[in-house]
Amino acid sequence: MTAKGEADKPTVILLVEDEALVRMLGADILMDSGFRVIEAVNADEALTLLEARPDVRAIFTDVEMPGSLNGFTFARLVHRAWPQIGIVITSGREGPGDEGMPAGALFISKPFTASRLLEAVHAVLRPEPQPIIVPLQDVPAVEPSAPVLPAAVSLDQLPTGNGVTGGLAQPLSEPPDA
Repeated sequence: MTAKGEADKPTVILLVEDEALVRMLGADILMDSGFRVIEAVNADEALTLLEARPDVRAIFTDVEMPGSLNGFTFARLVHRAWPQIGIVITSGREGPGDEGMPAGALFISKPFTASRLLEAVHAVLRPEPQPIIVPLQDVPAVEPSAPVLPAAVSLDQLPTGNGVTGGLAQPLSEPPDA
C-alpha cells in the first residue's frame, strides 16, 4: 500500500509525541514517504484533532506524554471510537506489558529507524472501504405484487377544470347509475 489513497490524496497520519525533536523526525520520515502528517503534543490534543478530522487513517503515538492519558490508554480509546484507524505505539522506556494493546496495534521501540517506522505504519493501515456499485442492467426487475393504482382511479377520466393541479388531483365523480 502506498502513502496515496485511491483518489490520489495522501494518507493522513496523526503523530502524537511530546518531544519536539522526535515529533519532527517522525513527521519528516512520514512526509518524505508521501503521507500527510498532523501533529499533536499529547493525547488530549490528538482526540480533539480526531474528532475534527475524519480522514485520519492511522496514529503513531508515544506512551509517556503530559496530559490526562498515556499512549496505551489513548490507543485503546481510539480503537473503541475509531476502529478503522490503524495504531502504532512507541516508547523508549516501557513496552506493552500489563497495559495491553488494542487488537491490530503494533509496538516499536525507540530509537526506531525510518524503515521500521514506515513498515509499522504500512502494516496497520487498513484498506479504505470501497463503495459497491451495481450497474442498473444487472438489477432484476421486481414484479409488483399489488396494482400500482387503486381500482377506483381511472386514468381516462377527463379533467373537470376545477382545482389547481389538474384532473388527477381532483376528486373522482360518482359513476353513472345503470
